[in-house]
Amino acid sequence: MEKTKQQEVDLLNSYYSNGSNQILIVYEVIRTGSEDVIREFVKGKPCLFYSTCSAAERLQQYIWSKELAKKGFELPEYPTYTQIFEQFEKRAKELDNPVIVLINDFENIMKNSPDFLSEISKVVYRDSHPQMMVVLVGSNSAWIENSMVEKLGSQAQYISGFLKIKPYTFQEMHKRFMDMPYDDVIRTYSIFGGKALLWDYFDPKKSFRENVCEKFLDYQNSVLLKLTDLMLEENLRETAVYNTILYGLANGQNKLNDIHHATGFSRAKIMVYLKSLIELGVVEKVFSFATTGHENVQKGVYRICDGLTGFYFRFLYQHASNLIRYKPEEFYERFIEKDIDKFVSYAYKLVCREYIDKCSSFNKLPFVIDEEGEWVGKMGTIDIVAQSDTGDTLVGICDFEHEFDVTAMEQLRNCCKRARLTPDYYYFFSAVGFDDSLRKLAEEMPEVKLIGLDELRID
Repeated sequence: MEKTKQQEVDLLNSYYSNGSNQILIVYEVIRTGSEDVIREFVKGKPCLFYSTCSAAERLQQYIWSKELAKKGFELPEYPTYTQIFEQFEKRAKELDNPVIVLINDFENIMKNSPDFLSEISKVVYRDSHPQMMVVLVGSNSAWIENSMVEKLGSQAQYISGFLKIKPYTFQEMHKRFMDMPYDDVIRTYSIFGGKALLWDYFDPKKSFRENVCEKFLDYQNSVLLKLTDLMLEENLRETAVYNTILYGLANGQNKLNDIHHATGFSRAKIMVYLKSLIELGVVEKVFSFATTGHENVQKGVYRICDGLTGFYFRFLYQHASNLIRYKPEEFYERFIEKDIDKFVSYAYKLVCREYIDKCSSFNKLPFVIDEEGEWVGKMGTIDIVAQSDTGDTLVGICDFEHEFDVTAMEQLRNCCKRARLTPDYYYFFSAVGFDDSLRKLAEEMPEVKLIGLDELRID
């Protein structure tokens, strides 16, 4: 198991080993690996599992009761949650062992049963039974972080702890795709990100292009094309409205006013739908690194942060008829090849930021990073801004498509002036390379670092 996931398993085990009754919330952005963590954690431990449905309270309780009846539990047709957990308490006493109760997609219950935690806590926190550890697993990270605690009110006191499952890192992905060219691994990361459950769809012995042609563009057999459609349909109502907004975002309409003019939807309506997309982890609002140059910051910018959704709406959604008409290789050449590296640019910036973070953790930077982010200006962007707690500043720009020359330094300095930053170090990341003028500048100025694809690897 990768180091990131093992640390999360170890944390859950530390909760379990303390012997106390508890209710934990484990959550993620969709497909970031909670299944791997939970599977490893419950191995060899008594566990009662239930995956919720999106249903009203009464139906939820009916379905859960039916499932439990098959396992020998005695419950009424429409039990209360207290009655369900009293059966779990009885099972724990019979086993005379700690019991884990694992509830998947717990949001489906919490949103329709506001007293759920209050009900089950009366049973969970009794001292008359062996340890009961309730693990509530969710995938709606934005709702859990921003809305849930407020919705729960005083019931939040019953929660023993939170664990947010982190996405797998790019370097962890690279270890799975060692046979694929490094730039193709980055292209693959631009679609799947750290969602390891999706990685298995691609064959590491084939190129990015070959994989896309097989898994997306073979219309009759395309698993990933169908998977993207299904994911959106399962999680969103009024998909026509959401699809219209996502298409706009994927094609450069990143501000509220742009989306309004492109779609004809009211700004108020767009905001409601953007909020739902943010809660789903598909879209994010862009926030710039805090500097005194706030008057030059571009505000109210949104972007698709889920690579699979972004790829679908950038290259496939508007070309549905051509997917049927053209063979996969021809479709790729006509509709994807020219713009794929521009699409990859966002993921490449994340890879470069991961490199900076890892260098910091290995003490390979001039200072230890205290804060890090990006600065999105009205005239130019600084892809990486990192500062120490004493104000040491590193800035960086990333380009997956083009070679950097010495004018990149001038452009970066101008951005820094507008952001009112005084950098101590300048980092340039290019997947293509650097011309002689910039290489000469880097030789003369030790604070300037050039990082190509080969230098980007840290093992």
